[in-house]
Amino acid sequence: MNFSIRFTAALSTLAVIGGLAFAQPPSWAAPPDNDDRADAIRVDPPQTVRGTLIDATVEPGIDDSGCATTDGSVWYRFKAPKRGAIVLDLDAAGEMDAVIDLYRQVRSRFDEVNCELTDSSGIATLDEDGLKPGDDYAIRVGRLSGSIADSFTLRVLIPDPAPEPPGKPLPAKGAKGSVDRLVNSGDAYWTRMRAGQTMRLSLRSDRCMSLTIFSPGTRSFGGFDRRCADYRLFTPTETGRYSLVVNALRGRDKQRYRLRVAPARRDDTAPGVFIGNNAKVRGRVNGGIDSRDLYRFDVTRRSTLTLRVTGGPDLRLVTDKGRRLARGTDIERRVSPGRYFVAVQGQGTYTLRRVSRTITRTVVGFNGRSTATVPPGSTTQLTVRVSPGVEGPARMILERFDPIDGWQFARTYRVVVRSGGAKVSFRPSGVGRYRLYGEFLGTRVAADSEDFSPARLRVQGPLRD
Repeated sequence: MNFSIRFTAALSTLAVIGGLAFAQPPSWAAPPDNDDRADAIRVDPPQTVRGTLIDATVEPGIDDSGCATTDGSVWYRFKAPKRGAIVLDLDAAGEMDAVIDLYRQVRSRFDEVNCELTDSSGIATLDEDGLKPGDDYAIRVGRLSGSIADSFTLRVLIPDPAPEPPGKPLPAKGAKGSVDRLVNSGDAYWTRMRAGQTMRLSLRSDRCMSLTIFSPGTRSFGGFDRRCADYRLFTPTETGRYSLVVNALRGRDKQRYRLRVAPARRDDTAPGVFIGNNAKVRGRVNGGIDSRDLYRFDVTRRSTLTLRVTGGPDLRLVTDKGRRLARGTDIERRVSPGRYFVAVQGQGTYTLRRVSRTITRTVVGFNGRSTATVPPGSTTQLTVRVSPGVEGPARMILERFDPIDGWQFARTYRVVVRSGGAKVSFRPSGVGRYRLYGEFLGTRVAADSEDFSPARLRVQGPLRD
C-alpha cells in the first residue's frame, strides 16, 4: 500500500518535471520574415508599419550601413511617388539604438541614398526629395552593434509640396492652420502692404515656428528664417503683394497657429505714448496682434527709476538707441538723463506706474564749512546743502562731546530746503566740541540722501589758570 502511494507520487513528480521540460521553448527562434533583403516587405506610402529586430541577423556582404555597424537588420521596399519626395520616420522602442538606411535599386545593385541614426529619444528621420519617381527603393532598419534588440515603428510618408509664391490670400481677420516638419512643413499667404506703413505681424502658437517675409515679385521661396516667431513690426520699402511663409521648426507633431497682419497704431511703435512722472496708465494686451504697448518718458536729471506693472504682462526697458536695460514686472534702477522707452508685452489687462526721483547729495556744515572754530558766546549757522538744487524737508542732528562718555545727542533741527539750501542759528552754551549730521528726507520727485561725514565745530577760548 505504501509502495503504491510512493510509486504514484513519483510518477506524478516525473510528469510535472517532464511537463515543465517540454513546455520550455527552444533555445533558438526564427528571425523576422523580412530578415533578408530578398524578403523585403512592400509598403505603399503613406503607410505605417511595425516591426522588430529581435533575433534579426546580418547578411554578410549585404548588410552595410553608411552610418554605423549593426548586429541585425530587416528590410522594406517601395516605389518612389510621383514628386520624388519621401519622409521616413523611425521610432525605436525601449532603449534600442538603431539606424535607418535608404537605397535605390538599380537592377541588382543597391546604391545608398542616405542614412540616419536614432537620437537620444530613439527617433530618426530621413527627408528626401530627390528620388526618381517610379523607381524601386529599399529601406533597411538595423540595430547598432552592442545595442539591445526591440521593436520599432516605421512611417513612410509623402510630404505635401512646398508652398509656391505668392501663396493663398490672407483674410482680413487672419488665418488659422497647422504645419509639421514631416509632411507639411510650411504654409504661404500673401497680403498687400504700402511702402512706409509699419505693420504688425503676429504668429501665435504654443510651439516654435518661423515666419519669413518675401517681397513682391518673389519667384521661389528659399532662405527661410530659422528663429522662433511670435510678434514683430515690419515696414515695407515698396508697395505691393508680400508673401508670408509659416514654417515648422521643431518637433514631429502637428503644430497649430494663427497668423494676423494689421497696421501699427500709436501705442505700437515709436515715438509711443508719453507717460509723465508719477503717472499711472491702464491698458490691455492680448498676446496676439496686440501683444505690445509702447510708452516713452524723459529723465532730466540723474535719477532713481521705478517701473511697476500689474495684471499679467511684463516690461522691457530700453534706451532711445535700443540698448536693453531691464526686464520684469518690477524694475528699479538708476538712470542718467535721457529718453527711454518701456514696452508692456504679454497678455492681460494691466496698470503701469512710473516714478522718477532725482538723485541728491547732502552736505552739512558750521557756517558753511566742514570744520570750524569759534569763540564762546558766538552764534553759528548750521547749514545743509542739497544738490542739485531741489526743495523739500531735511533734518540735522547735533551732538556734543563728553570727554568721559563720548558723543551725546544734543538736538534735532527740522528745516525746509529751498533752492538747494537751508540754515538755522545755533549758539553754544560754552566751550566744547560738536558734530553735525544731515539728511534730506526726499519728495515725490527727489530721492532722499544723507551726509555720513559729519561737520565738526570747536568752541574754544584762551587758556587760563
